[in-house]
Amino acid sequence: MGLSSSLEGLVGQSDVVVVAVPAKYTEETLRQIICFIRRGMLVVDVTTALPDIKERLEQAFSAGGAYYVDSAMLGPLPVYAHKVPMLASGSGAEKWHDLMTPFHMSVTVVEGNAGNASRIKLVRSVFMKGLEALLAETFVFAHRCGIESVILDSISETMNKTSFQNTARRLLCADVIHSERRSFEVGEAIALMKEIGLESPVSEGVRRRLELTTHLGVAEKLGGIPPESLEEVFVIWDEHNYR
Repeated sequence: MGLSSSLEGLVGQSDVVVVAVPAKYTEETLRQIICFIRRGMLVVDVTTALPDIKERLEQAFSAGGAYYVDSAMLGPLPVYAHKVPMLASGSGAEKWHDLMTPFHMSVTVVEGNAGNASRIKLVRSVFMKGLEALLAETFVFAHRCGIESVILDSISETMNKTSFQNTARRLLCADVIHSERRSFEVGEAIALMKEIGLESPVSEGVRRRLELTTHLGVAEKLGGIPPESLEEVFVIWDEHNYR
């Protein structure tokens, strides 16, 4: 296939079209592509558009006889290149997986309609991008205090002692018991940041989330004893309509 000077020409000579535009242009771009699709062709959407947009697009492409895939990338391209882990959902997910596997691409099919892959990515992004922002705030604070290496070594020692699964379980189970004390401690850190002229947007969010947990009022009901599993934490959240 050669270069094409028009969208119609590009779609017309392609069996597979991969759409990788900024999310705000996703629906507009794919609606234009629909005008030129052929029955049986595969359209792969790797944008970060919202799940409901991708659900609508799947319906539109299916009506035209084409396969649509919501394919979400879960890692940095400069690190993984074409082997970046990807999730795929929608009518063309299996087809996308089978076509790309011979090229050693890492495509994992997830159940359900288009939008499910992006839903997983966006939930994951809260943690990954949030961790990035938290690290930036922590280490600009540490740098201003002149204790960067001490903080890095201290956090590393704590985090390296066990698996992430155990760390997540421990922190979330303790959260419903100790959030009030931890919120106060974060408030002290925020006060210190202000004293030395630093902004604290992530820490303010941390304090707010801890306060929301405190407002559940379950610490006393549990007798100060944290749950033992994430499933127990989820039950508490559901019973108290935790938001």
